[in-house]
Amino acid sequence: MYNRDRLVIILISIMLFRIPISHIIGDNGCGYLSGPLEVFWCLSLLFGAGLTITLRGMMHDRVRRGQYSNAAQIFGFAKKYTFIAAIVLLIICTLSYDLIGTRLLHDTGSRIGFLFVGPAVFLALFINLNIGYLNGTDNNHAALIGEIVYAVAMGLGMILGSIIGTHSGTAISALLKNEEVTAMYGAMGTMAGLCAGELISLIVLMAMTILYQRSFHHLMKSEAGRHREYISDLSGRFILGVLSDGLQELILHLPVFVSIILYRSVNIRAEGADPAVIGSSVGAFYSKFIVITGILSLLGVSSVQGSLKGIAAAVNDSDTQAASDRISRLFARVSYYSIPAVIFTTMLAPVIVPTIYTGRLTNAVELLSSCTSLVFIYALTYSFMSVLIKLGYNREMLVVSAAALVVSCVLGVFLIGKYEGKFTGPVIAMMVCYGLVMIVCVLILFRNFRMRFRLLQSFVIPLVVAGVIGVLIRLLGNAMYESVGGVITLLVCIIPAWFIYNLACMLLHVVSAGALNKKFLGPMLVRIGQNLGVF
Repeated sequence: MYNRDRLVIILISIMLFRIPISHIIGDNGCGYLSGPLEVFWCLSLLFGAGLTITLRGMMHDRVRRGQYSNAAQIFGFAKKYTFIAAIVLLIICTLSYDLIGTRLLHDTGSRIGFLFVGPAVFLALFINLNIGYLNGTDNNHAALIGEIVYAVAMGLGMILGSIIGTHSGTAISALLKNEEVTAMYGAMGTMAGLCAGELISLIVLMAMTILYQRSFHHLMKSEAGRHREYISDLSGRFILGVLSDGLQELILHLPVFVSIILYRSVNIRAEGADPAVIGSSVGAFYSKFIVITGILSLLGVSSVQGSLKGIAAAVNDSDTQAASDRISRLFARVSYYSIPAVIFTTMLAPVIVPTIYTGRLTNAVELLSSCTSLVFIYALTYSFMSVLIKLGYNREMLVVSAAALVVSCVLGVFLIGKYEGKFTGPVIAMMVCYGLVMIVCVLILFRNFRMRFRLLQSFVIPLVVAGVIGVLIRLLGNAMYESVGGVITLLVCIIPAWFIYNLACMLLHVVSAGALNKKFLGPMLVRIGQNLGVF
């Protein structure tokens, strides 16, 4: 079965690949890469993620009822939609590459990278079409293999492309006597590698789709009592579902792209502005802060989708108490992971950044030391939005998110000036955007359910425990880093800290044995708790 958990896992995998890419093309290269890659993600989420989710849902419902002909009819319409949408987006991206790079992002160096956005989106839509078909026909293992191939091929393709692009750019920059050319070609090579990885993934997925279509055609022939649906009825629901599901994914990602646009637009107009320095700052923000907080945020919400079915079932049964309890447990689960992730990352930021990265480190350390709470806010916002969308509050979430984004844009422009051109301003604006949406989500939940979040057990105790441990690992990290290096310091600090955090929460009855058993080092902690009489 396809769900957004797999999308989360794919995004985590691709973000991990961006760490070696940042070493290859540098901060300047990541600055030139940020615009094309963000436009690709936004278009892929809007048209691709929604395509997969909607196609899977509509086909699976009919396959489950034995209506194979209707499922095939939906896939036929999906192919037409994908072809038209892919061609239109390819043309738009190809014609507007200069407009987006120069006018919107004020970044002339990224224009050659934008040349590959259209082909990348074109391929992404057909990849999502095939994944949606495999999931919709209950070939889940094949779909999972295809998604793994997609993530790995894309990541490796980007790395290989960045190496080739940087190598080519070095030779050209020597002729032109312009060091920025190396970074530009590195970003272009990364986007070209992304397209190459997508092409490999598409070939694999198409082969699997063709293979499984044969067995599906046999099922269609054996179908009894065919109930033919009209394509006019299906097409409207399909397109509406694609755009609705796609918008839900885009909403949560858009503040990152908006922050980059605001930062470039405001700083490029400053007196004595250096485009290369601005691009390097964007690259450091995009390759360091966004990658680290993005991975932590996605890990925090990776188990959310598993809870939504139970919440929706309780609501359908008019059991508001059960729904309330499950939402409260969802809040506790997200908080239990996100709070220590935020505190430990904040305390170890001076060790994490120089251990993983090179280049502009100071700004990334400052951002991680002061703004990692974005992880907690995002995780809760994603969780509560997912619940409300599952319960049918799609329109309300779109309106609230759009309003919050407008407020954060105005605030971001003001804060960029206040923080003297640093990225702290846009990041605070991002937190405000997600925070406003989260507050509205909580108010809607309180209005419809008898919510009891049990803040002492779910928030206060984990916060205090993680805070105390965080102070200790900060002191330990400062003492060890210079003498033994970053890798050993992180291992010595993080693994015992996670173990002690879980042990303390277990002793304070914050976490159950069943939940703890699924976590890293959990079985060992459960046995300790049983010996101590906690469980």
